Amino acid sequence: MIVSPSRAYVFVHIPKTAGQTLATRLAAGFPPGRVSVLKTDVPDAATLRRLAAENDFFAGHPGNAVLRDAPPGLAVMCVVRDPVAQAVSHWRHIRREPLHPLHAASRALGPGAFLERFAHHMFEFQVRTLVTAHRLPSPAERVRGIEFWLMRHLEESLDALRWIAPAESLDEFCALWAMETRHAQDSPDLRINVATAGAEDGAAAALRSWLVDHPECYALDSLLWQLARRRFADWRHRLLTRGADGTAPPPPGQQAWAGPDGAGIWLTRDMHPAVLRTDGVTEWWVGPGLFPRLRVRRGGHAMLRFEAPTFLGVRWDRVRVLRGTDLGELPLVRRLDEATRIIHYEADIAALGADEELVLYAPEDVSVLPAVPLSWDIPRRGFATQHWALS
Repeated sequence: MIVSPSRAYVFVHIPKTAGQTLATRLAAGFPPGRVSVLKTDVPDAATLRRLAAENDFFAGHPGNAVLRDAPPGLAVMCVVRDPVAQAVSHWRHIRREPLHPLHAASRALGPGAFLERFAHHMFEFQVRTLVTAHRLPSPAERVRGIEFWLMRHLEESLDALRWIAPAESLDEFCALWAMETRHAQDSPDLRINVATAGAEDGAAAALRSWLVDHPECYALDSLLWQLARRRFADWRHRLLTRGADGTAPPPPGQQAWAGPDGAGIWLTRDMHPAVLRTDGVTEWWVGPGLFPRLRVRRGGHAMLRFEAPTFLGVRWDRVRVLRGTDLGELPLVRRLDEATRIIHYEADIAALGADEELVLYAPEDVSVLPAVPLSWDIPRRGFATQHWALS
């Protein structure tokens, strides 16, 4: 899908996540008089609406609940970072900025003592910034525990973003974003506000060591970072397989069935390579991931069929087929052939579009470990599939 070049883009800047670098790069793809990069914070909805009206692209630190009443059509993005690296960078910033309220304390206390004393300021910083940009907790929710409130609203805050990028993938994000939005950037190697090695290295190493020993202090930021990496990978996959203009080149992966007029089934992710058995049947094992993806071009067909002859730690009656867009479950008939002990599956795909991504969901009931310890590194296999077809 092409993102309209005429819409307004807002970059929600979470401090010390390489956001200034990314925002400056992206802003280069817009007319100079129609951008605002960290020139002002965005403390309230009125400021947000003004900046959206005056700019095609703007970046700023979000105020409390500023995105709750965002103008329609606003495309929101942000970048997040490995929480250990973000905390170290944040602490360095505090120590080198004399006007920061915590500057004196950061100089007087050792790294561990500083973090323990000001944990409410330093930890879960990225999650707090993102979630409170959309909503605020009530006093009762604060008393019950802000972490529970943050966890409850994290997913919906992520869903409100058009893009999210992990800091370690900025170069790739910029290239893909330009392909999708048609806003090209110059200076692809630009880096801004990068800390230099120096006298702080010993203290920073002590801080990093303390953080590594206390992962419970930033568990939600770790979750956010992992979710961002997963969502970025999914976005990259969709963009590269569909193309920026919405057209669909042949999907990557293994083609399990081909029909007339371009109809077909492709096993695109988390499926082992095809194996030709001695009986002449080709089979594909699910794995190593738990949620394999397939691409279906219907070509007018209404049913998706496949068989499963072998299961390892997966119950045949718990297999589901989900739409990739919203993870809604498709009608699925499961039938056990008593003679062959093969399970036959038929999913109703009549209501799907012409070209859809599906998820083959099969939760594990038993963690199957190989009998020989030396083979524990063999990639996971959930169940075998065969005879994929549309009808």
